[in-house]
Amino acid sequence: MTAREVAGKYWHEYTRMRTAIFLLLGILLIVLIGSFVPQQNTSDPGKVEAFLTAWPNLNVLFADLQLPLTQVFVSPVFYVLLGLLYVSLGWCVLRRGRALVMRTARGYKRTPQYWGEWGSWLFHSSFFLLLIAVVWGKATGYQGLVTLTQGQSFTNTPAGYDTLQQGLLFHGNYAPFTLRLNSFEATYAANGEASNYVSNVTVLDHGKALETKDILVNDFLSVDGVNVYQQDYGWAPTIVVKNPAGQTVYDGSIQFFDDAGNIGDKALADGVLKVPDFNYTIPGAAAAVQIGAKMSFFPDATVIPSVGTNGSINPTATSYGPGGVAPRNPVIEMQLYVGNLGLNSGAPQNVNQLNTTGMTPYFTTAQVIPITLGQTLQLPIDTQKGKAVDFSISFPSVTQYSLFQVNDDQGVLLVYTSFILIMTGLLTKLYLRPLLERLQRKRRQPVTLDPRWSADASGEPQTPEREPASV
Repeated sequence: MTAREVAGKYWHEYTRMRTAIFLLLGILLIVLIGSFVPQQNTSDPGKVEAFLTAWPNLNVLFADLQLPLTQVFVSPVFYVLLGLLYVSLGWCVLRRGRALVMRTARGYKRTPQYWGEWGSWLFHSSFFLLLIAVVWGKATGYQGLVTLTQGQSFTNTPAGYDTLQQGLLFHGNYAPFTLRLNSFEATYAANGEASNYVSNVTVLDHGKALETKDILVNDFLSVDGVNVYQQDYGWAPTIVVKNPAGQTVYDGSIQFFDDAGNIGDKALADGVLKVPDFNYTIPGAAAAVQIGAKMSFFPDATVIPSVGTNGSINPTATSYGPGGVAPRNPVIEMQLYVGNLGLNSGAPQNVNQLNTTGMTPYFTTAQVIPITLGQTLQLPIDTQKGKAVDFSISFPSVTQYSLFQVNDDQGVLLVYTSFILIMTGLLTKLYLRPLLERLQRKRRQPVTLDPRWSADASGEPQTPEREPASV
Protein backbone atom coordinates (compact mmCIF):
# COMPACT_ATOMS: atom_id res chain seq x y z
CA MET A 1 0.00 0.00 0.00
CA THR A 2 1.16 3.50 -0.77
CA ALA A 3 1.60 6.13 1.92
CA ARG A 4 -1.54 7.86 0.67
CA GLU A 5 -3.55 4.66 0.93
CA VAL A 6 -2.27 4.01 4.46
CA ALA A 7 -3.06 7.59 5.50
CA GLY A 8 -6.51 7.29 3.95
CA LYS A 9 -7.18 4.07 5.81
CA TYR A 10 -6.21 5.56 9.17
CA TRP A 11 -8.17 8.75 8.43
CA HIS A 12 -11.24 6.67 7.62
CA GLU A 13 -10.93 4.78 10.92
CA TYR A 14 -10.28 7.98 12.86
CA THR A 15 -13.35 9.76 11.49
CA ARG A 16 -15.75 6.87 12.16
CA MET A 17 -18.36 7.23 14.83
CA ARG A 18 -16.87 4.32 16.75
CA THR A 19 -13.62 6.28 17.21
CA ALA A 20 -15.56 9.33 18.42
CA ILE A 21 -17.30 7.15 21.01
CA PHE A 22 -13.96 5.87 22.34
CA LEU A 23 -12.66 9.44 22.61
CA LEU A 24 -15.87 10.46 24.35
CA LEU A 25 -15.43 7.65 26.89
CA GLY A 26 -11.95 8.95 27.68
CA ILE A 27 -13.32 12.46 28.25
CA LEU A 28 -16.13 11.10 30.43
CA LEU A 29 -13.55 9.25 32.54
CA ILE A 30 -11.68 12.52 33.12
CA VAL A 31 -14.96 14.27 33.97
CA LEU A 32 -15.68 11.49 36.47
CA ILE A 33 -12.29 12.05 38.12
CA GLY A 34 -12.99 15.79 38.28
CA SER A 35 -16.34 15.09 39.94
CA PHE A 36 -14.81 13.15 42.84
CA VAL A 37 -11.47 14.96 43.22
CA PRO A 38 -11.56 18.65 44.32
CA GLN A 39 -10.35 20.91 41.52
CA GLN A 40 -8.22 24.03 41.83
CA ASN A 41 -10.12 27.30 41.31
CA THR A 42 -13.50 25.53 41.36
CA SER A 43 -13.51 23.69 44.71
CA ASP A 44 -12.88 24.69 48.30
CA PRO A 45 -9.12 25.51 48.47
CA GLY A 46 -8.90 23.70 51.79
CA LYS A 47 -10.24 20.52 50.21
CA VAL A 48 -7.72 20.76 47.38
CA GLU A 49 -4.87 21.07 49.86
CA ALA A 50 -6.33 18.27 51.97
CA PHE A 51 -6.40 15.94 48.96
CA LEU A 52 -2.83 16.80 47.95
CA THR A 53 -1.70 16.17 51.52
CA ALA A 54 -3.55 12.86 51.78
CA TRP A 55 -2.53 11.53 48.32
CA PRO A 56 0.82 13.12 47.38
CA ASN A 57 2.29 10.13 45.52
CA LEU A 58 -0.89 9.48 43.54
CA ASN A 59 -1.06 13.09 42.40
CA VAL A 60 2.63 13.08 41.38
CA LEU A 61 2.08 9.90 39.35
CA PHE A 62 -0.84 11.36 37.39
CA ALA A 63 0.97 14.69 37.00
CA ASP A 64 3.83 12.83 35.31
CA LEU A 65 1.20 11.40 32.94
CA GLN A 66 0.13 15.00 32.11
CA LEU A 67 -3.11 14.56 34.07
CA PRO A 68 -2.75 16.28 37.49
CA LEU A 69 -5.73 15.08 39.51
CA THR A 70 -6.65 18.50 40.91
CA GLN A 71 -6.43 20.17 37.47
CA VAL A 72 -7.89 17.57 35.11
CA PHE A 73 -9.97 20.07 33.11
CA VAL A 74 -6.91 22.11 32.11
CA SER A 75 -4.57 19.16 31.67
CA PRO A 76 -2.81 18.37 28.35
CA VAL A 77 -4.51 14.95 28.18
CA PHE A 78 -7.97 16.51 28.43
CA TYR A 79 -7.22 19.10 25.75
CA VAL A 80 -5.77 16.49 23.38
CA LEU A 81 -8.76 14.17 23.77
CA LEU A 82 -11.17 17.07 23.34
CA GLY A 83 -9.41 18.28 20.18
CA LEU A 84 -9.35 14.79 18.67
CA LEU A 85 -13.05 14.36 19.45
CA TYR A 86 -13.93 17.68 17.80
CA VAL A 87 -12.15 16.76 14.58
CA SER A 88 -13.44 13.18 14.44
CA LEU A 89 -17.04 13.98 15.30
CA GLY A 90 -17.09 17.15 13.20
CA TRP A 91 -15.83 15.43 10.06
CA CYS A 92 -18.22 12.52 10.57
CA VAL A 93 -21.19 14.88 10.98
CA LEU A 94 -20.28 16.86 7.86
CA ARG A 95 -19.78 13.76 5.74
CA ARG A 96 -23.02 12.08 6.79
CA GLY A 97 -24.94 15.35 6.52
CA ARG A 98 -23.69 15.91 2.96
CA ALA A 99 -24.77 12.40 1.94
CA LEU A 100 -28.24 12.86 3.44
CA VAL A 101 -28.75 16.23 1.76
CA MET A 102 -27.72 14.78 -1.61
CA ARG A 103 -30.13 11.85 -1.25
CA THR A 104 -32.93 14.19 -0.26
CA ALA A 105 -32.24 16.44 -3.27
CA ARG A 106 -32.31 13.42 -5.57
CA GLY A 107 -35.84 12.57 -4.39
CA TYR A 108 -35.18 9.26 -2.67
CA LYS A 109 -38.29 7.76 -1.04
CA ARG A 110 -39.27 9.00 2.43
CA THR A 111 -39.07 5.54 4.00
CA PRO A 112 -38.72 4.73 7.72
CA GLN A 113 -35.00 4.33 7.04
CA TYR A 114 -34.93 7.87 5.67
CA TRP A 115 -36.24 9.35 8.91
CA GLY A 116 -34.07 7.04 10.99
CA GLU A 117 -30.95 8.26 9.21
CA TRP A 118 -31.96 11.88 9.71
CA GLY A 119 -32.60 11.21 13.41
CA SER A 120 -29.17 9.63 13.78
CA TRP A 121 -27.51 12.56 12.03
CA LEU A 122 -29.40 15.09 14.16
CA PHE A 123 -28.33 13.26 17.33
CA HIS A 124 -24.64 13.30 16.45
CA SER A 125 -24.58 16.81 15.04
CA SER A 126 -26.41 18.15 18.11
CA PHE A 127 -23.86 16.49 20.34
CA PHE A 128 -21.15 18.29 18.40
CA LEU A 129 -23.10 21.52 18.92
CA LEU A 130 -23.22 20.77 22.65
CA LEU A 131 -19.42 20.55 22.79
CA ILE A 132 -19.18 23.89 21.01
CA ALA A 133 -21.68 25.42 23.46
CA VAL A 134 -19.67 24.29 26.49
CA VAL A 135 -16.40 25.68 25.14
CA TRP A 136 -18.08 28.91 24.02
CA GLY A 137 -19.60 29.41 27.48
CA LYS A 138 -16.25 28.93 29.19
CA ALA A 139 -14.39 31.17 26.74
CA THR A 140 -16.80 34.11 26.95
CA GLY A 141 -17.58 34.01 30.68
CA TYR A 142 -15.89 33.63 34.04
CA GLN A 143 -16.04 31.45 37.14
CA GLY A 144 -14.94 32.28 40.67
CA LEU A 145 -15.13 31.22 44.31
CA VAL A 146 -16.24 33.48 47.14
CA THR A 147 -16.09 32.68 50.84
CA LEU A 148 -18.40 34.66 53.12
CA THR A 149 -18.85 34.48 56.86
CA GLN A 150 -22.25 35.40 58.26
CA GLY A 151 -22.71 39.17 58.04
CA GLN A 152 -20.04 39.66 55.36
CA SER A 153 -20.68 41.05 51.86
CA PHE A 154 -19.12 40.48 48.46
CA THR A 155 -19.06 42.90 45.52
CA ASN A 156 -18.95 41.39 42.05
CA THR A 157 -15.55 42.71 40.99
CA PRO A 158 -12.31 40.79 40.30
CA ALA A 159 -10.89 41.92 43.65
CA GLY A 160 -13.84 40.39 45.50
CA TYR A 161 -13.08 36.79 44.53
CA ASP A 162 -10.94 34.29 46.40
CA THR A 163 -10.10 32.62 43.09
CA LEU A 164 -11.18 33.73 39.61
CA GLN A 165 -10.91 32.25 36.12
CA GLN A 166 -11.76 34.44 33.13
CA GLY A 167 -12.39 33.07 29.65
CA LEU A 168 -10.12 34.10 26.80
CA LEU A 169 -13.00 35.95 25.09
CA PHE A 170 -14.55 37.46 28.23
CA HIS A 171 -15.48 41.11 27.63
CA GLY A 172 -14.43 42.21 31.14
CA ASN A 173 -17.79 43.65 32.21
CA TYR A 174 -19.05 42.41 35.58
CA ALA A 175 -22.68 42.68 36.60
CA PRO A 176 -22.83 45.43 39.28
CA PHE A 177 -24.25 43.79 42.38
CA THR A 178 -23.33 43.07 46.00
CA LEU A 179 -24.16 39.86 47.84
CA ARG A 180 -24.56 39.79 51.63
CA LEU A 181 -24.71 36.56 53.63
CA ASN A 182 -27.39 37.09 56.26
CA SER A 183 -27.36 33.65 57.85
CA PHE A 184 -26.36 30.06 57.29
CA GLU A 185 -27.98 26.90 58.58
CA ALA A 186 -27.07 23.25 58.20
CA THR A 187 -29.13 20.24 59.21
CA TYR A 188 -27.60 16.82 59.79
CA ALA A 189 -28.76 13.24 59.45
CA ALA A 190 -28.38 10.64 62.20
CA ASN A 191 -25.05 9.47 60.74
CA GLY A 192 -23.61 12.99 61.02
CA GLU A 193 -23.72 13.84 57.33
CA ALA A 194 -25.27 17.12 56.24
CA SER A 195 -28.78 16.47 54.95
CA ASN A 196 -29.18 20.06 53.82
CA TYR A 197 -27.50 23.43 54.11
CA VAL A 198 -28.86 26.78 53.09
CA SER A 199 -27.52 30.33 52.87
CA ASN A 200 -29.89 33.25 53.23
CA VAL A 201 -28.52 36.12 51.13
CA THR A 202 -29.55 39.60 50.07
CA VAL A 203 -28.70 41.07 46.68
CA LEU A 204 -27.95 44.81 46.74
CA ASP A 205 -27.40 47.41 44.04
CA HIS A 206 -25.57 50.51 45.29
CA GLY A 207 -26.78 49.77 48.82
CA LYS A 208 -30.41 49.19 47.84
CA ALA A 209 -31.77 45.72 48.58
CA LEU A 210 -33.15 44.08 45.44
CA GLU A 211 -33.86 40.52 46.55
CA THR A 212 -33.54 38.19 49.53
CA LYS A 213 -33.31 34.48 48.77
CA ASP A 214 -32.27 31.13 50.22
CA ILE A 215 -29.52 29.45 48.19
CA LEU A 216 -29.49 25.67 48.47
CA VAL A 217 -27.34 23.02 46.83
CA ASN A 218 -29.90 22.48 44.06
CA ASP A 219 -31.45 25.95 44.05
CA PHE A 220 -29.10 28.68 42.81
CA LEU A 221 -29.47 32.46 42.67
CA SER A 222 -29.45 34.28 39.31
CA VAL A 223 -28.53 37.97 39.12
CA ASP A 224 -28.25 39.74 35.73
CA GLY A 225 -27.31 36.48 34.02
CA VAL A 226 -24.77 35.53 36.71
CA ASN A 227 -25.52 32.36 38.69
CA VAL A 228 -24.50 31.92 42.32
CA TYR A 229 -24.33 28.33 43.62
CA GLN A 230 -23.95 26.94 47.14
CA GLN A 231 -20.65 25.07 46.83
CA ASP A 232 -19.66 24.20 50.40
CA TYR A 233 -19.51 25.51 53.95
CA GLY A 234 -17.34 25.32 57.05
CA TRP A 235 -16.59 26.70 60.49
CA ALA A 236 -15.39 30.24 61.20
CA PRO A 237 -14.51 30.73 64.91
CA THR A 238 -13.71 34.26 66.07
CA ILE A 239 -10.28 34.81 67.62
CA VAL A 240 -9.25 37.94 69.54
CA VAL A 241 -5.59 38.66 70.35
CA LYS A 242 -4.42 41.48 72.64
CA ASN A 243 -0.78 42.48 73.12
CA PRO A 244 0.82 43.17 76.53
CA ALA A 245 -0.34 46.80 76.34
CA GLY A 246 -3.95 45.61 76.12
CA GLN A 247 -4.31 46.69 72.50
CA THR A 248 -6.47 44.47 70.27
CA VAL A 249 -4.13 43.43 67.47
CA TYR A 250 -6.39 40.81 65.91
CA ASP A 251 -10.16 40.40 65.98
CA GLY A 252 -11.77 38.35 63.24
CA SER A 253 -13.35 35.12 62.09
CA ILE A 254 -10.92 32.51 60.81
CA GLN A 255 -12.10 30.05 58.20
CA PHE A 256 -11.31 26.45 59.04
CA PHE A 257 -11.18 23.79 56.34
CA ASP A 258 -11.77 20.05 56.51
CA ASP A 259 -8.87 18.13 57.96
CA ALA A 260 -6.63 16.36 55.42
CA GLY A 261 -7.50 12.91 56.76
CA ASN A 262 -11.21 13.66 57.07
CA ILE A 263 -12.21 15.30 53.79
CA GLY A 264 -15.84 16.37 54.02
CA ASP A 265 -16.04 15.71 57.78
CA LYS A 266 -17.19 18.87 59.60
CA ALA A 267 -16.33 17.33 63.00
CA LEU A 268 -12.68 18.35 62.58
CA ALA A 269 -11.22 21.28 60.66
CA ASP A 270 -7.85 23.01 60.37
CA GLY A 271 -6.99 26.70 60.23
CA VAL A 272 -4.14 29.13 60.83
CA LEU A 273 -3.74 32.36 62.77
CA LYS A 274 -1.40 35.12 61.57
CA VAL A 275 -0.81 38.28 63.61
CA PRO A 276 1.79 40.34 61.72
CA ASP A 277 1.12 43.60 63.64
CA PHE A 278 1.52 42.51 67.24
CA ASN A 279 2.86 45.98 68.04
CA TYR A 280 5.23 44.78 70.74
CA THR A 281 9.00 44.38 70.68
CA ILE A 282 10.73 42.02 73.06
CA PRO A 283 13.53 43.86 74.92
CA GLY A 284 16.75 43.43 73.00
CA ALA A 285 15.01 42.37 69.77
CA ALA A 286 15.52 44.32 66.53
CA ALA A 287 11.89 44.10 65.33
CA ALA A 288 8.41 43.70 66.69
CA VAL A 289 7.37 40.13 67.39
CA GLN A 290 4.88 38.35 65.14
CA ILE A 291 2.52 35.62 66.29
CA GLY A 292 1.26 32.60 64.35
CA ALA A 293 -0.59 29.42 65.20
CA LYS A 294 -1.60 26.13 63.62
CA MET A 295 -5.06 25.26 64.85
CA SER A 296 -7.61 22.47 64.85
CA PHE A 297 -11.29 23.04 65.58
CA PHE A 298 -13.74 20.58 67.10
CA PRO A 299 -17.37 21.80 67.10
CA ASP A 300 -18.34 19.01 69.48
CA ALA A 301 -15.08 18.00 71.11
CA THR A 302 -14.73 14.80 73.08
CA VAL A 303 -12.41 14.85 76.09
CA ILE A 304 -9.41 12.53 75.99
CA PRO A 305 -8.01 12.38 79.54
CA SER A 306 -4.33 11.78 80.25
CA VAL A 307 -3.99 8.78 82.57
CA GLY A 308 -0.72 8.18 84.38
CA THR A 309 0.91 4.84 85.10
CA ASN A 310 -0.64 4.84 88.57
CA GLY A 311 -4.12 5.34 87.12
CA SER A 312 -4.43 9.00 88.09
CA ILE A 313 -5.70 11.62 85.64
CA ASN A 314 -3.54 14.63 84.85
CA PRO A 315 -6.00 17.52 84.16
CA THR A 316 -3.25 19.72 82.67
CA ALA A 317 -2.54 17.18 79.93
CA THR A 318 -6.11 16.71 78.74
CA SER A 319 -6.52 16.61 74.97
CA TYR A 320 -9.52 16.60 72.66
CA GLY A 321 -10.80 14.64 69.70
CA PRO A 322 -13.61 14.98 67.15
CA GLY A 323 -17.14 14.18 68.20
CA GLY A 324 -20.32 15.27 66.47
CA VAL A 325 -20.90 18.05 63.95
CA ALA A 326 -23.25 20.24 65.99
CA PRO A 327 -21.46 23.00 67.99
CA ARG A 328 -22.25 21.58 71.43
CA ASN A 329 -18.71 21.77 72.85
CA PRO A 330 -16.51 23.96 70.59
CA VAL A 331 -12.80 23.67 71.30
CA ILE A 332 -9.77 25.01 69.43
CA GLU A 333 -6.38 23.37 69.83
CA MET A 334 -3.48 25.59 68.81
CA GLN A 335 0.26 25.31 68.44
CA LEU A 336 1.75 28.79 68.86
CA TYR A 337 4.80 30.21 67.09
CA VAL A 338 6.69 33.51 67.45
CA GLY A 339 9.15 35.17 65.10
CA ASN A 340 8.88 36.29 61.48
CA LEU A 341 5.84 35.22 59.45
CA GLY A 342 7.73 35.94 56.23
CA LEU A 343 4.98 38.14 54.83
CA ASN A 344 7.47 40.80 53.73
CA SER A 345 9.78 38.42 51.85
CA GLY A 346 8.08 39.12 48.52
CA ALA A 347 7.25 35.45 47.96
CA PRO A 348 3.52 34.61 47.69
CA GLN A 349 2.00 32.81 50.66
CA ASN A 350 -1.04 30.60 51.00
CA VAL A 351 -3.44 32.27 53.43
CA ASN A 352 -4.46 28.83 54.71
CA GLN A 353 -0.93 27.70 55.56
CA LEU A 354 1.57 28.91 58.15
CA ASN A 355 5.21 29.25 57.10
CA THR A 356 7.25 28.55 60.24
CA THR A 357 10.68 28.80 58.57
CA GLY A 358 11.52 32.04 60.43
CA MET A 359 9.62 31.16 63.60
CA THR A 360 10.13 29.13 66.75
CA PRO A 361 7.53 27.33 68.86
CA TYR A 362 6.18 29.50 71.67
CA PHE A 363 6.55 26.57 74.08
CA THR A 364 9.92 24.86 74.07
CA THR A 365 8.14 21.50 73.95
CA ALA A 366 5.96 22.69 71.02
CA GLN A 367 2.94 21.59 73.00
CA VAL A 368 -0.62 22.07 71.76
CA ILE A 369 -2.90 24.09 74.04
CA PRO A 370 -6.70 24.01 74.02
CA ILE A 371 -9.04 26.96 74.30
CA THR A 372 -12.76 26.49 74.81
CA LEU A 373 -15.61 28.74 73.71
CA GLY A 374 -15.70 31.87 75.87
CA GLN A 375 -12.26 31.24 77.38
CA THR A 376 -9.35 33.71 77.46
CA LEU A 377 -5.75 32.50 77.72
CA GLN A 378 -3.17 34.68 79.46
CA LEU A 379 0.29 33.89 78.10
CA PRO A 380 3.62 35.49 79.06
CA ILE A 381 5.61 36.97 76.20
CA ASP A 382 8.77 37.76 78.20
CA THR A 383 9.92 38.83 81.64
CA GLN A 384 11.02 42.37 82.48
CA LYS A 385 12.68 43.05 85.83
CA GLY A 386 11.22 39.88 87.26
CA LYS A 387 7.67 40.78 86.23
CA ALA A 388 5.78 38.69 83.69
CA VAL A 389 4.24 40.54 80.73
CA ASP A 390 1.19 38.74 79.38
CA PHE A 391 -0.72 38.84 76.15
CA SER A 392 -4.10 37.20 75.67
CA ILE A 393 -5.91 35.00 73.17
CA SER A 394 -9.65 34.56 73.48
CA PHE A 395 -12.31 32.53 71.69
CA PRO A 396 -15.56 34.54 72.11
CA SER A 397 -17.82 33.04 69.43
CA VAL A 398 -18.16 30.62 66.54
CA THR A 399 -20.11 30.96 63.32
CA GLN A 400 -20.04 29.34 59.88
CA TYR A 401 -19.02 30.43 56.41
CA SER A 402 -20.46 29.66 52.98
CA LEU A 403 -18.43 28.94 49.88
CA PHE A 404 -20.19 30.19 46.75
CA GLN A 405 -19.38 29.41 43.13
CA VAL A 406 -20.20 32.32 40.81
CA ASN A 407 -20.62 31.58 37.08
CA ASP A 408 -21.16 33.83 34.10
CA ASP A 409 -21.82 31.38 31.26
CA GLN A 410 -23.05 32.74 27.92
CA GLY A 411 -23.41 29.27 26.44
CA VAL A 412 -26.24 28.05 28.68
CA LEU A 413 -29.02 28.75 26.16
CA LEU A 414 -27.08 26.96 23.43
CA VAL A 415 -26.51 24.01 25.78
CA TYR A 416 -30.24 23.69 26.45
CA THR A 417 -30.97 23.94 22.72
CA SER A 418 -28.42 21.20 22.04
CA PHE A 419 -30.05 18.90 24.60
CA ILE A 420 -33.46 19.40 22.97
CA LEU A 421 -32.04 18.60 19.53
CA ILE A 422 -30.16 15.56 20.89
CA MET A 423 -33.35 14.14 22.37
CA THR A 424 -35.28 14.93 19.16
CA GLY A 425 -32.74 13.04 17.04
CA LEU A 426 -32.57 10.13 19.46
CA LEU A 427 -36.35 9.76 19.71
CA THR A 428 -36.63 9.95 15.92
CA LYS A 429 -34.06 7.18 15.50
CA LEU A 430 -35.35 4.90 18.26
CA TYR A 431 -39.10 5.43 18.06
CA LEU A 432 -40.25 7.19 14.88
CA ARG A 433 -38.64 4.71 12.51
CA PRO A 434 -40.15 1.61 14.27
CA LEU A 435 -43.50 3.40 14.43
CA LEU A 436 -43.49 4.08 10.68
CA GLU A 437 -42.51 0.46 10.00
CA ARG A 438 -45.43 -0.80 12.09
CA LEU A 439 -47.81 1.52 10.24
CA GLN A 440 -46.56 0.10 6.93
CA ARG A 441 -47.26 -3.43 8.11
CA LYS A 442 -50.77 -2.46 9.27
CA ARG A 443 -51.50 -1.18 5.77
CA ARG A 444 -50.32 -4.58 4.52
CA GLN A 445 -47.47 -2.97 2.75
CA PRO A 446 -44.01 -4.51 2.87
CA VAL A 447 -41.46 -2.53 4.82
CA THR A 448 -39.32 -0.74 2.25
CA LEU A 449 -35.62 -1.33 2.80
CA ASP A 450 -34.03 0.85 0.18
CA PRO A 451 -30.37 -0.28 -0.07
CA ARG A 452 -29.38 3.29 -0.87
CA TRP A 453 -30.33 4.26 2.73
CA SER A 454 -28.29 1.51 4.33
CA ALA A 455 -25.13 3.59 4.41
CA ASP A 456 -22.16 3.85 6.70
CA ALA A 457 -20.66 7.04 8.08
CA SER A 458 -19.13 7.90 4.71
CA GLY A 459 -22.57 8.20 3.10
CA GLU A 460 -21.72 5.45 0.58
CA PRO A 461 -24.02 2.46 -0.13
CA GLN A 462 -23.60 -0.41 2.34
CA THR A 463 -21.62 -3.45 1.26
CA PRO A 464 -21.01 -6.70 3.19
CA GLU A 465 -17.46 -5.62 3.94
CA ARG A 466 -18.59 -2.45 5.75
CA GLU A 467 -20.05 -2.07 9.22
CA PRO A 468 -23.52 -0.60 9.57
CA ALA A 469 -23.76 2.98 10.80
CA SER A 470 -23.92 3.27 14.58
CA VAL A 471 -26.44 5.41 16.47
